[in-house]
Amino acid sequence: MKSPRHRLLLAALIVVGLLSVWWVVSRKTDDVPSKAAATAVSQTQNEAPATATVSQATSPPKLPPKNAYETIVERMESDYRTPIEFYGRVLDQHGLPVPDANVELSANDKWTGPPSKYDRKTDVKGAFSITGVHGLTLSARVSKIGYREIPRPYGKVTSSGLFEYGLSSQGSYRSSKDNPTIFTLNKIGVLEPLVKIGEKNFRMARDGSPVSIAVDEQGAHQVIVRCWNQELQRPSGQRLYDWRLEVSVPNGGLLARKDAFAFEAPLYGYMPSDTIEMPASLANQWRSFAERSYFIRFEDGTFARAKLEMHAAGDHFVVWESFFNPKAGSPNLGSPPPDHSADR
Repeated sequence: MKSPRHRLLLAALIVVGLLSVWWVVSRKTDDVPSKAAATAVSQTQNEAPATATVSQATSPPKLPPKNAYETIVERMESDYRTPIEFYGRVLDQHGLPVPDANVELSANDKWTGPPSKYDRKTDVKGAFSITGVHGLTLSARVSKIGYREIPRPYGKVTSSGLFEYGLSSQGSYRSSKDNPTIFTLNKIGVLEPLVKIGEKNFRMARDGSPVSIAVDEQGAHQVIVRCWNQELQRPSGQRLYDWRLEVSVPNGGLLARKDAFAFEAPLYGYMPSDTIEMPASLANQWRSFAERSYFIRFEDGTFARAKLEMHAAGDHFVVWESFFNPKAGSPNLGSPPPDHSADR
């Protein structure tokens, strides 16, 4: 019969054996997913080259994207190829056609180098056209001996103009035979010797004391200018003040000259005087400066044109310029136009 000690030792060995068997079985169970995962990874790695090879064989090669500069260049080259079709007509200040006028055209049609230039002549109706060219813009300038060219204000057409084609976001400029673009030349009237008083400053009193300005060399034809000015009497800290200017012609009259290219004085419609009122109550519309342009008729039937600028602050003076025709009854006040031949 075994002793209790031997029985306890045998039980301990049995427990150790059972634990060993449990540990081995659990390890084998844990290894199953790991091996499956490893097998899946191995298969994926082995199949990847074959998949890539198929994709490369069936898909077209991708071109590199265009950079910003290439895109801009391509767009500009396309704009330079924009077709130009332009129709114009040249009229004088009275709305009459100007035949045989010179037309200088310039098409901005090159990425580098000067624009292409073209010449045309107007027909008996003052019409001209250009087609079959292309470019970003077209510039046009008309001229003729015996006519004055009128300077072009921004955005308007006078004796010249600039027209957008490839540059315009609104589409190409449009004109047609039935709706041509109108250009204007000022026909020169009879040129007669004029007495010119170049820009000259006249100091003005502030109390209305008259200043006489002669438009001829003998002083027989005068214009009277007066100014009343409260500049020196204004309260401290007040910026605006009342002032008033009066221009008058003894026994004659003044008429506003609204067109800088009007060189023939009207025979009627003159007023004895003209007044510029500038009260401080005008607020934002108040100015310390004013200018006027006049036709002037004198008592003996002679005419003049004049420009006046009043500076009603600081030194307080008038700037005067005038052209006087001493020939009685003649309203012609034109001077020879500037010579633009060097510009062509």
